[in-house]
Amino acid sequence: MGARPTIDDVARLAGVHKATVSRALNQRTERLVGRDTVLRVREAAESLGYVPNVMARGLRTDSSMTIGVVIPDLTNPLFPPIVRGIESHLQSRGYTALLANTDENESGERVAIASLLDRRVDGLIIGSGHRG
Repeated sequence: MGARPTIDDVARLAGVHKATVSRALNQRTERLVGRDTVLRVREAAESLGYVPNVMARGLRTDSSMTIGVVIPDLTNPLFPPIVRGIESHLQSRGYTALLANTDENESGERVAIASLLDRRVDGLIIGSGHRG
């Protein structure tokens, strides 16, 4: 198995600077790049099988693009539609939900929150019946 293609590989194939690749592949910044260039970069990325390194981007931007979602009981029929709504809202903005189920355990909730914060989530959505 060969090495994964890098942003440098995409830039070389598309004939642009790697900063242009970064902008062209990011929905929030693609408007800063000409449409033809965006298409050329995307075509190059696809032909190489390039997948952006989310962890590297996170180090550079200090953002994980992840929101922690803590719920008390995934088997409770109330929560799956809520979680689906959260995921739908986040995905359309480029974020991923990281779900933690606490089984209505207060200490489990604290552990889940600490674990999500350790993973540098950008925010938390907490469904809890516990106080404080």
